Amino acid sequence: MDTRGGTEPDWTKRYRLVAGVYAMRDGHILMLERARGMMIGFWSVPGGHVDPGETPQEAAVRELFEEAGLTPTGPLWLVTAIPLKGYGMDLLSLRYSCACDAGEVRLSHEHSAWQWVEPAAYRTTHVSDAAVARWRQASPDEAFNVLSNRQGLDDFLRWCSHGPR
Repeated sequence: MDTRGGTEPDWTKRYRLVAGVYAMRDGHILMLERARGMMIGFWSVPGGHVDPGETPQEAAVRELFEEAGLTPTGPLWLVTAIPLKGYGMDLLSLRYSCACDAGEVRLSHEHSAWQWVEPAAYRTTHVSDAAVARWRQASPDEAFNVLSNRQGLDDFLRWCSHGPR
């Protein structure tokens, strides 16, 4: 970011805003395997770009429905914000949590598989140091994204132990 001439950087232009959701059911979170776009093969929460005129919370609900066919059965709680890199830009993902106790998962064309996963198990398999090393072979940005997703999951786990459910 250019800060020559003593001007402050315009942080509103640095990040593209995205929203994701930790959809919870019976102590598990919904994870989707990416089939298109960035990080094909990575298991992540439903989420995507915030559209013009839409709040991040509205985007999280919309993306959950578009990508998994589910609707929250309780309030959305803002849990964390994580930086990501993708589509040639910096992304800032606001991550929400909600109960999702009803409905059957229906995947969109963007994903190839889904699973309700115990969060701590996901951490040891999909965002472990070994996973980071595997993704680093593809690109530094993808390894950065895995690390950011791990930080977001850690924030979610802390929130679960202290926050509303």
